Amino acid sequence: MSNNDGMANNRYRMKFHGKGGEYFSIWFVNALLTAITLGIYSAWATVRRRRYFYGNTELAGDRFDYLAQPMQILKGRLLVAGGLILFFVFSLFSPLLSVLMLLIFLGMIPWIVVRSWRYNAIMSSYRGVRFNYHCQMGKAYWVMFFCPLMMFVLFYAALIALAFLATQSGGSGGAIFVGLLLIVLFIPGLAAMQGIISAMHTDLYINNLFFGDSAFKAVIKKAAFIKFSLISLLILLPFLIAMALMMGSFIASLSMGAAYGMSEEAAAMMVLGNMGAILLSYVLLLIGVLVAMSYQVVAQRNYLFRQTTLNEDRIKFHSSMSTLPYLGLMLTNTLMVVFSLGLAIPVAEVRHARYIAEATEVEGDLALLNVHAHKDSANVAVAEEIAQAFDLGAGL
Repeated sequence: MSNNDGMANNRYRMKFHGKGGEYFSIWFVNALLTAITLGIYSAWATVRRRRYFYGNTELAGDRFDYLAQPMQILKGRLLVAGGLILFFVFSLFSPLLSVLMLLIFLGMIPWIVVRSWRYNAIMSSYRGVRFNYHCQMGKAYWVMFFCPLMMFVLFYAALIALAFLATQSGGSGGAIFVGLLLIVLFIPGLAAMQGIISAMHTDLYINNLFFGDSAFKAVIKKAAFIKFSLISLLILLPFLIAMALMMGSFIASLSMGAAYGMSEEAAAMMVLGNMGAILLSYVLLLIGVLVAMSYQVVAQRNYLFRQTTLNEDRIKFHSSMSTLPYLGLMLTNTLMVVFSLGLAIPVAEVRHARYIAEATEVEGDLALLNVHAHKDSANVAVAEEIAQAFDLGAGL
């Protein structure tokens, strides 16, 4: 049994009703007023943009809502701007103090991300019930700061130790063996480190997220994320090898020329003579990154949705994204934005939002969803603005 809301056996498919031309007018006015007001209107632009996308996303006949007020965002944005100005002033007159400010900022990143997640959750609602986010700060510091730092140090310490063994090896055979071992271990080691960090980060977000007073729950296995990271790196590897082959002779010739005192004019002529190969290699790298990234995004999202439930397992989630269609969307969106000089950004964002919505389903009787609204508030958007400014985290 199905109906126009996309329900089949209590399974609801999300819909996105936004249109590229409709959103273009909002985007253009936002950009124009932001420029005229020297950035002050950007707070209202952010709210208008998010309300448009939330308000056009439908689930089981009801739409989402974004509840933040522009003045909250403007205050946070002004404080962030003031902090940046203060940092640059200190860097000119007191470099030591600016370094101290930078270290304090780096130490606050987990707190900033958590507060940003909480702000975005509380400002998002469905059927009049707000989302929420609660997280122990100690766990956030372990997941975002101490554990990645420890893994990074141990991983590269092991690589340096192997490289040292290769240089100290008595014969060429031993050096070659250690060098090959270094190469063979690098990609799996990098995938393991990336996968573990990504799994812990995902677990920190989803298992502390609430809809009203009902908690989302997900069983996240690090082995799955390690597999996704490894496959993504293996997908990228042929593109990196092809780029190295295309650029290898040029880099070698340029290095030899520099060693033998090549003039700047000759070096410039060599660069111009190889410009086609240089541009082609970077295009190849971009395509490789898009292919690898598309696979990883799709694999992680589909896995996460399968593992996630709400309201004591009464509500389940499904994601039906596929790598090739998503890759096609990313490639066409990129080409549209590049060849339109940025004017196609609204169309690209709408196409992306529509694809994500149509690939998302919720299973369960939403009419019997037993949740109660919470009374938590988040009236200050400073952490959210810092996270947005430095691209530190993502929310709903």
